[in-house]
Amino acid sequence: MRPDLHRLAARVAWWDTPAHTVSRLDHFLARVMTLGTWDDVNAIEAFYGASRLRQALQSASPGIFDARSWHYWHLRLDLGDAGPLPTRHLT
Repeated sequence: MRPDLHRLAARVAWWDTPAHTVSRLDHFLARVMTLGTWDDVNAIEAFYGASRLRQALQSASPGIFDARSWHYWHLRLDLGDAGPLPTRHLT
């Protein structure tokens, strides 16, 4: 694993191992998109590409994004209206 991704994973998911965090790529990217610094988010976009970030945003689990980040990333990635945040569905 790249050392910079290892450090970033340790910072955005401090309760888990970096290797496990990065292995769940959509979850990792969503965490960075919500908790990362400006440099962090630009680095992951340069490394993974905007289309991969779109995929992570569209498959985000409930509770990862806050409203501000959710709307920001929809605008930044040209996805149009953000709509509501992902929610948990209880049966």
